[in-house]
Amino acid sequence: MRVLGIDLSSREKGTSACVIDYVGKTGRCSQPKEQCSDAEIDTLIADSDAVGIDAPLGWPDKFRKAVSEWKSESWSPEIRDELRFRLTDRIVRDRIGRWPLSVSSDLIALPAMRAMALLKRHNGQDKSGGDGRFYEVYPAGSLRIWGIYKSGYKKSMEVRSRLLSNLRARFPLIQFPDAYADTDDNLDSLVAAITVEQAVRGRTLNPTASQLGLAIIEGWIHLPLD
Repeated sequence: MRVLGIDLSSREKGTSACVIDYVGKTGRCSQPKEQCSDAEIDTLIADSDAVGIDAPLGWPDKFRKAVSEWKSESWSPEIRDELRFRLTDRIVRDRIGRWPLSVSSDLIALPAMRAMALLKRHNGQDKSGGDGRFYEVYPAGSLRIWGIYKSGYKKSMEVRSRLLSNLRARFPLIQFPDAYADTDDNLDSLVAAITVEQAVRGRTLNPTASQLGLAIIEGWIHLPLD
């Protein structure tokens, strides 16, 4: 099985990708692919069995409806949060104790727009991961659940190097190069690839039957079970 992890920015700069080839539980990781264009991403997707994307794959359903036709004449913290956060964001907050960035009110909306174009090109209609092809992932959340999250890895090579050592200790059957500590984008793409392999094997949190309808529309963040 070949999995692909993408740390998706709104432009080529800041977009990194990681390919891991698995034979059984043993994985061999490519060198990180940096500053990826859409054409490069499309080639990698075409050659992969499953793809983990570190970017929101949808917007809150109530936000989508409000933008289409605003109806509320009032404003409150409850309405604000309904428009800012998806069902999956609330699940993540409850699971790891922090909110993901809001796709409707933070700059993460720009990578989300690029992700929408990516899904459109590849006919990715199920945003919950139910198609077994495209999965939304959250590397910082995965690292927290694995117990190896360190704040500051976005800016510190030293911290990223320690995180890489911790990942090697937790996943001894996966071989990956030191270059994944060079930038936070590279590290996030590696964590995305490891997470999506776990998603394929059923080791991430999936939406319940009652949550699935919204997850297909809004997207669903796949966090490891442990």
